[in-house]
Amino acid sequence: MKRKEFVKKIAQSAQQSPIVVQKILREFVKVLAEALKNGEKITISGLGQFKVKPTKAKLARNPKTGEPVQLPERKKISFRPTDWIRNYINK
Repeated sequence: MKRKEFVKKIAQSAQQSPIVVQKILREFVKVLAEALKNGEKITISGLGQFKVKPTKAKLARNPKTGEPVQLPERKKISFRPTDWIRNYINK
């Protein structure tokens, strides 16, 4: 589902204007990204937990040439859904 469809479904369900929902979603993403950038863990009841996990630098191989490539340390975003969501999609 693309963002536009997602916004439309939320707007219909919440009986709100798609413009209002779009603005809220845009701000949600901004606040979430800023918090993750600052190393904060975000827990949203009923949805799950977002956090940043650092990865170590490692040696990998270029799949086209087979040459070794050094990958630097970086930050990985992790999302852990609530048990309810996990159980709901596995029914």
